Amino acid sequence: MTDQQPGGAAPPTDYFSRHLQDMAPHRAILRAVECRLMGRVPLRPPILDIGCGDGHFASIAYDQPIDVGIDVLARDLPEAAARGPQVYRQVLFADATRLPFADGAFNTVVSNCVIEHIPDVDAALREISRVLAPGGTFATTLPSEHYAEYLLGSTVLRRLGLRRLSRAYGAFFNRISHHYHVDPPAVWRARLAAVGLQLVEHRYYFSPAAHRAFDVCHYLGVPNLISKRLLGRWVLHPAQMAPFARWLRRYYEEPWPEQGAYQFVRCVKRTTTPELIAITH
Repeated sequence: MTDQQPGGAAPPTDYFSRHLQDMAPHRAILRAVECRLMGRVPLRPPILDIGCGDGHFASIAYDQPIDVGIDVLARDLPEAAARGPQVYRQVLFADATRLPFADGAFNTVVSNCVIEHIPDVDAALREISRVLAPGGTFATTLPSEHYAEYLLGSTVLRRLGLRRLSRAYGAFFNRISHHYHVDPPAVWRARLAAVGLQLVEHRYYFSPAAHRAFDVCHYLGVPNLISKRLLGRWVLHPAQMAPFARWLRRYYEEPWPEQGAYQFVRCVKRTTTPELIAITH
């Protein structure tokens, strides 16, 4: 799937509407924007998805089956497997820091908002590089160094001159989100280079305004959370999501910002012959 289609082709997939059908509003807007990025990554089999979860994201973002999906949350894997071979041919309980695959087993590795949750991220990147074939692609999305400061709570407190409380609010959200790594592009570039992965594309997404709306949706989405806990469904009726559809679409469709609360990273495993790489900002 591609975000932008050439003239005369079918319009791009409306990822936002699809996510809003069965996810809380804060998750729907974030995952929909990430589909715009991850959905255009060239997928050359075999493909590995690190942190596949319940498979919902892959079922919307990718237009071809993923060979293997792994996760450390065993409770999510049955749902991912139940989506069938059109989404995942195989799902496994496995740790990204100790991947149970041979060297060079995959031509593509994808991971959507997972790497930042791994304390030993360097070990995970070493393993990703090991299982990638030379010239293979690794693509991921991550919170950026701006994640905490762009939250609405952090912004309001900072504008009121309450800088210590502003920092505490951002730190609280990083903590409850289990974000171990919220680093700028230069840090990720160095980490990737250290394991033989060369950055070929970097792009921020989620503008400050989008991130403030995302923050508000955590609170407005409490009814969705309650229904999920009690009934197993985020959305009980499409009508309850109509106000969010009208409000949040502007952030789904916004141009890529110069700086954002999240970042998309795509890199290739270096071969013996260095290549000239252009980085997109």
